[in-house]
Amino acid sequence: MKRLNFLLAAFMFCTTSFSQVHFGIDPGLALSRGSYKSPVDYNRRIFAGFDGGAFVEIGVTPKFMIQPEVNYSIRGVELNNGDKEATIKLRYVDLPVLAKVAVSPKFNLYAGPQVGFLTWAKRDSSFTNEMIELKQDFKKEDFGLVFGGEYNFTRHLFLGTRYYLGLHQIAEDWNDFEMRNRYISFRVGYKF
Repeated sequence: MKRLNFLLAAFMFCTTSFSQVHFGIDPGLALSRGSYKSPVDYNRRIFAGFDGGAFVEIGVTPKFMIQPEVNYSIRGVELNNGDKEATIKLRYVDLPVLAKVAVSPKFNLYAGPQVGFLTWAKRDSSFTNEMIELKQDFKKEDFGLVFGGEYNFTRHLFLGTRYYLGLHQIAEDWNDFEMRNRYISFRVGYKF
């Protein structure tokens, strides 16, 4: 454990001595449908929710950065099979760590892993007219990959978009039912 702490401290010292560190926020909109398999044939519609948080951009070289983040995300799916409608809403605290490359002075591309922790899950349906707690029906963690890019208008203001590809089956012991998180997010960010 001491060795790991020493290596982390040395890494942080080296990267900050050779680089610039920027803190920032980037609130946005997530559009999700998820990857969904069920024995009942439902039509899926896009669910819109908040997605955003805070980040630290650590410049390793002038063109390569590491960006750990803490985000809050509301995602889900709207289901319809003709006479019945339901909306599954999920809220997560997400922790992505992104490798970022400056393609040009104004444009960056990034990718990296993300782990998410479920904080809330409910279903709203037309046949019960009430919100039903579903947190026990979903796994507590989600894991996937983030791909995206951002355009820098100024040194501080940027516009970004990202895609999250959930690799982890999030439904907990549902017979013949599979669900994975998938969403695209549009963000406006500010670096301090």
